[in-house]
Amino acid sequence: MDTLSTRTGEDTDRLGRVGHVRAVLVRLAVLGIALTAYTLLVVPRMGDGGDAAIGAGLIAFAALATAGFVGCLVDAARVGAATAVAWWLLVAAGLAVGWWVALAVPRDASMSFTELLASDVGQLPFTFGLVAAPALLGAATGAATSRRPAR
Repeated sequence: MDTLSTRTGEDTDRLGRVGHVRAVLVRLAVLGIALTAYTLLVVPRMGDGGDAAIGAGLIAFAALATAGFVGCLVDAARVGAATAVAWWLLVAAGLAVGWWVALAVPRDASMSFTELLASDVGQLPFTFGLVAAPALLGAATGAATSRRPAR
């Protein structure tokens, strides 16, 4: 069983497997819902001029990278760098796979779900790295600036 501590070192929570799973699922759900809402509500409005809405994609990339960095920084200061990195690597993997599958839902009859999955498999490492790399930097920063005693 893992014990979480506040900055003063007092035990405030005993986090077992369920707590770790819950932490990952909450972060994954928040990012997934935010990314889906952004894609459905904002992206269509940004491409009204007939262009490819490249700016919309860049904003989404920046938001995911920022979320990974800030989220892991806060978690590292709160629960320790190792736990925070594990959580955010799982979040990055879940988000990458979820987005890959979501984008493969056929919009017309030109390609099947399986064909779309196969054609977009190359985006998995990119999406994973978009969240994971900044999260690693956030964990290092959070651990370096935390007032938690080292374990």
